Amino acid sequence: MQRVGNEILYCETGPDNPVTHWVRPGETFEVQTQINAGPWIDRLPPEEQEAWRKKLRGGNPASGCIFVEGAKPGDMLSVEIGPIEVDPIGYTKFGGGTDATPRGLACGPCEKLVEITKDGIRWSDSLVLPLRPMLGFVGVAPARERHHNGWAGVWGGNLDAQEVTTGATLHIRVQCPGALLHVGDMHAIQGDGEICGAGGIEAGGRVLLTCRVTSPAPKSLRFPRFENATHIGVFALARPAEDSFRIALAELLAWLDESYGISQPEGIMLLAQVLEARATEFVNPQFTYVAKIARRFLPH
Repeated sequence: MQRVGNEILYCETGPDNPVTHWVRPGETFEVQTQINAGPWIDRLPPEEQEAWRKKLRGGNPASGCIFVEGAKPGDMLSVEIGPIEVDPIGYTKFGGGTDATPRGLACGPCEKLVEITKDGIRWSDSLVLPLRPMLGFVGVAPARERHHNGWAGVWGGNLDAQEVTTGATLHIRVQCPGALLHVGDMHAIQGDGEICGAGGIEAGGRVLLTCRVTSPAPKSLRFPRFENATHIGVFALARPAEDSFRIALAELLAWLDESYGISQPEGIMLLAQVLEARATEFVNPQFTYVAKIARRFLPH
């Protein structure tokens, strides 16, 4: 099985990133993700600390640039997410203010290192958080733009959504030949909003991925979609947050119409009863909203 390591890291995603790996549709491969720069570096020998700080000057490093054979602009890239194995150290960090910070909050910069085991995340001697690993960053390269890895959009990117985890398939419209898949920003757990900024438990680890290509993409596919055993849904990115909600809702209605035969008048009334939606990320250049519906409400 091919392994994508963290020797070459990209903290920006663009069409000119040199390709590091080539995969075939249907091929399962492993990606080693790199933890963001943080207090873990202080535990390293002094000669290693400076090297890591230079290597991790940008945020959310992606492990390489992956060319998916046969993928071309206008296709749909489907990224199936398999088992995730998280490294034994993680951290969270608050710089003193984010877009989500309540007014008047008297809290300066703070950070916390944690131990991660298969039994959970040791927050303190009396509290162990559940291990719920996810991928914060999964995206293809935009066609003509270049963005640092705090951004996300129709190309995917820094979604910071808990649904991007084992058992899910992420669907993204291909923008460039080969798609140029970038993966990183693993979290051992993350609450809605990612309110600290480095708000999940930042971690590195390994994930098994399988890519498939559909040509052409569904006409209604614009923003990234996901499917899992229980739900289908759409991620939308915008500012202000209410715009990201409206976009996610519109995109989900279009999907229901095209793929499930649920007209938009019927869909808006149905979603009024069973829609599940929330802001998963409220601190990056654009806010992420997910809108989803349980499969049990869809035609069989």
